[in-house]
Amino acid sequence: LLLHFYAFIYFTNPKVGNYFKRLVRDRVRYSDEIFCAGGKIVKHLMEESLRRPDKGAGPGYFSMHIRRGDFQWRKMRISAKEWFENTRSWLVPDKSALLYIATDETNKTFFEPLMEHYEVRFLDNYTEIAGLSDLDPNYVGMIDQVAASMARVFVGTYFSSFSAFIGRMRGYHLISGKDMYYSHPDYWNETHNWAYPHASYSAREYPLGWAGIDEDDEPSEEDFY
Repeated sequence: LLLHFYAFIYFTNPKVGNYFKRLVRDRVRYSDEIFCAGGKIVKHLMEESLRRPDKGAGPGYFSMHIRRGDFQWRKMRISAKEWFENTRSWLVPDKSALLYIATDETNKTFFEPLMEHYEVRFLDNYTEIAGLSDLDPNYVGMIDQVAASMARVFVGTYFSSFSAFIGRMRGYHLISGKDMYYSHPDYWNETHNWAYPHASYSAREYPLGWAGIDEDDEPSEEDFY
């Protein structure tokens, strides 16, 4: 169920294979309502980042997906303090920096160790701006993904298919895999090099699904960015 389509469907003609990868990218996607709501949040985050004093963080915003709830991979369920310590070398601590957090954790006090170092935003900060009250509540998670996907740097939860799909969305937007990290030190740079799909398949996504698919040749490491 969680296996990526490009990991088990292979066309010997790469031109045909790339056509169907583009078909999935362009047609098997979230609805316009979801992208419009998420886009409003992205626009507001970008505009807010430009209004904030630049103390080294630069324009744009950072984002994280912090999976909590019933997540079965307990090793990945680390504290907010560990999230901060494990990521501070990529997300330079700076109270002028915006950090958008997509999460299923409802207790905001959990995030206090991150709030001490960043200006933190959540989806519910944009209820009015994005018109969330007028949308199907089942859209919430997908809107969260859209907002997180357009960050300058994204940090996900390894083994989470939610984080993994944000990675694919970033790939579709030609954002480098080297600007994505994972919070656990065992997997922090998983997306920084070309890799073919392998077990555990759903733990992350692979550039085979988006790199070079607008061409007619077989996607390869040469297409990696």
